[in-house]
Amino acid sequence: MFAKAKIASVFPAVLVFFILAVAPALAADYDLGFSAADIYFSKTTLIAGDQVRIYAKVHNVGGLDITGYVSFFSGINLIGTSQAVSVLPGSSDDVFVDFTVPQSSFNVLAKIQGTQPEDQNASNNETQSALITPEHDTDGDGTVDSQDLDDDNDGLPDNQENENTCPYLLKADSDNDGVDDSHDAFACNLAETLDTDGDGTGNNADIDDDNDGWSDVQEQSHGTDPLRADTDGDGVNDAQDVYPLDATKSREERNIFQPPPVENNTPVTEPAVNPQTEQPSADVQALTEELKNIIESPIALEPEAEVESEQAVVSASAGSAPAFFRLHNWLLWLIVGIILVCLSIVIILFKDKIFASATAPVSKLPLRLAEKSKPQLVSQPQNFSSQTILETKPVRPSSHVIDLKKMKKQ
Repeated sequence: MFAKAKIASVFPAVLVFFILAVAPALAADYDLGFSAADIYFSKTTLIAGDQVRIYAKVHNVGGLDITGYVSFFSGINLIGTSQAVSVLPGSSDDVFVDFTVPQSSFNVLAKIQGTQPEDQNASNNETQSALITPEHDTDGDGTVDSQDLDDDNDGLPDNQENENTCPYLLKADSDNDGVDDSHDAFACNLAETLDTDGDGTGNNADIDDDNDGWSDVQEQSHGTDPLRADTDGDGVNDAQDVYPLDATKSREERNIFQPPPVENNTPVTEPAVNPQTEQPSADVQALTEELKNIIESPIALEPEAEVESEQAVVSASAGSAPAFFRLHNWLLWLIVGIILVCLSIVIILFKDKIFASATAPVSKLPLRLAEKSKPQLVSQPQNFSSQTILETKPVRPSSHVIDLKKMKKQ
């Protein structure tokens, strides 16, 4: 009994010694292997659609040199081509293939195949990565959607968009009309894009896109821009601007020599169309028939001649005056002022000449000569009775004397 107990106590120690002594001898000489931790990527963040490289670190855990091939799979699909590998005992080597990150979650499977000499331990020749869920970058701005405040980069923040209702979170053009939601006034209406006047009605349905008082049809007839309330940019809306295409003026300038033009402000109407049949209504057809009858009926020549004569009279009376004779021409007023001043000067000079001729003073010298030429009476008071009275003879006035009577008569 004592001997049996002694053997039983020694047996475990002998077994351990045997394992430690024999195990190195049982190790495989040719053995390539790897694990899931040996699979890694060229980028730490995998974004769907990106090109990356998948690496696998292969270890030679045997005692001799060995070569082989490493193949990568995504599901059942081979990624790239198989890569050759040759590893020295006790060392490792890296192989890789290029890979496009898929849109959904995936695994990568790596296999060691075709070893030379044959691998003596196949249990470590295949490994698979953990499940990988890629990130997304919808707008391609380099920021993944999980960190991007505007995933589709349409100008509308994600908090103003929705995942399953329009406008959509991940669609830059929700209604597919070719205009991004940030520039589309009606992001969910394929028929509308612009609302120029901001009245809530799209330009396609709005009869006055710029809300300037003129309909789009009137804008076309006047040659103005239906998308600009003030086409010439002078600060006055087209409907209130007498000259909507001239930025230098906007108020009416009327020629006093020309009657004002008669404008036809009859509103332009379009024929009504039945939306169901897309055919003109009965009223339009009746109007068309009436116009057709009027056109086909004979027209008297005399009334037409009268109309033409009246138009000729109107055209003659409303002829356009030259720009020189318009009231706002300053040169015209300057010339008129000069003419009036000249006339005033001529009239004043003419009046002064007549007055001077009528009231001209008599020269002193002719008056003295006239006084000397008058007859003098000589009286002798001493002897009046015996005084001889001499008869005076008329003396011819000198040529220097001016006869005022004759001048007045003249």
